[in-house]
Amino acid sequence: PSGVVASELVAEALAGDGTLPLAAGGGALAKEMIRVNHYGVDATAEAVRSSLAALGAGLAARGLTVDPEGARQAVESAWR
Repeated sequence: PSGVVASELVAEALAGDGTLPLAAGGGALAKEMIRVNHYGVDATAEAVRSSLAALGAGLAARGLTVDPEGARQAVESAWR
């Protein structure tokens, strides 16, 4: 969302759980891109769920509306 710096949001999520497979974009993309690196050993629905939950918590802490249940359902639907 406008006004949210992706690299800051990722840093906060990783401070809470350093095992999350999250990375912000580099350079000019550091402000707007977030990658959930769910491949290899991180290729699990739980890794994606946990990452989205942490990012959602960071957005909610900024007063933004989030839909944790919608995110969970999207993961479950895509992971089938």
